[in-house]
Amino acid sequence: MPMTFASFGCALDVLDAPDKLALKLAYLDALRKGLLGPDVARDPYDLLEVALEGTAGLVTVGKLELEPWMTPRPALEAAGEVDVMLYREFLDTGGCAIVSARLREFVRDRVLPLTPFMIGVDHSLTGGVLDAICGPDPEEMALLIMDSHLDAIPSQVRRAAATEAGADDAASEAGPEPESYNCGTWVAGVIERELVAPSNIVVLGASDRPPDAGGAEDEGMAAFRDAYSSFEERGVRVITKQRVREIGPAEAAREALDGLRAKSIYVSLDADTGAGEQVKAVRFLDTIGLDPREVVGLCGCVASEAAAAGFELVGFDVMEIDVHLADIPGSDDRTIEMCAAAAGEIMGAAGVG
Repeated sequence: MPMTFASFGCALDVLDAPDKLALKLAYLDALRKGLLGPDVARDPYDLLEVALEGTAGLVTVGKLELEPWMTPRPALEAAGEVDVMLYREFLDTGGCAIVSARLREFVRDRVLPLTPFMIGVDHSLTGGVLDAICGPDPEEMALLIMDSHLDAIPSQVRRAAATEAGADDAASEAGPEPESYNCGTWVAGVIERELVAPSNIVVLGASDRPPDAGGAEDEGMAAFRDAYSSFEERGVRVITKQRVREIGPAEAAREALDGLRAKSIYVSLDADTGAGEQVKAVRFLDTIGLDPREVVGLCGCVASEAAAAGFELVGFDVMEIDVHLADIPGSDDRTIEMCAAAAGEIMGAAGVG
């Protein structure tokens, strides 16, 4: 039966890293000086909505409106609230969980019974959509995430490993991250709330899976490895970027879906799956991902294989796009093009109309 997808946006963007705040402040300064017009995109939804205009079987629902300071490009009147301590307090006090709960109600009231297609920023929002569509049995839903990272590792554990590796100096200056529900831990939150069983969660395209221990290693990396392994031992499957390249998108999609016993499936694409020379407009550019064409092909193969296997696609999203880097005049960045093509592949394979 043809499906109708409802696209909607939620631009939660509350990272407290200094470079992220600098982008917001630079935007506000340009706005104040009249260097930007009133029609500038405020978030990824504005850009992808245009790129997907005219897509068959797609209707637009709009956005979950947030307080301006929570968004990537705040209004001028919110300039005084673009402050690292405010963002840190928001994260410390469970702000991402609160917004996800608001999003759950938005989806229930404004999106369903159409099939949700979220265009968002902070990946923790995926939990809000799942909360709206998952039933009482966590075995009935499968969650397939295309992401360069396993977003389940405690923030302090990931930070310690990155700092020992010399790859997180800027983040270290921002101080310790809270151990809360956020963009780096949301998968653990989905498991803890029993929305999806661990054995029905697959992360495809990961670049952060630690190699097998080869002797003595730093304490931080050992803790990171233990945390990563603990989720795999509970049933979460991680198919690395290297594995995808070895076997190709079609076989990787089959491998990802093999063994899932759920009736329905939700697909989540983090734009950093394709991070690299052509895809820089992502919030975490700490690793090189798959080629953008591989990402688009992988999305089509996942949706096609899921349909062939009898899974009901109950929603999907495209997350973690950095709007500041996505619409620079004259830029050759292809983040929006990749994400639009990936969304088109998913909807086309699922059947729209």
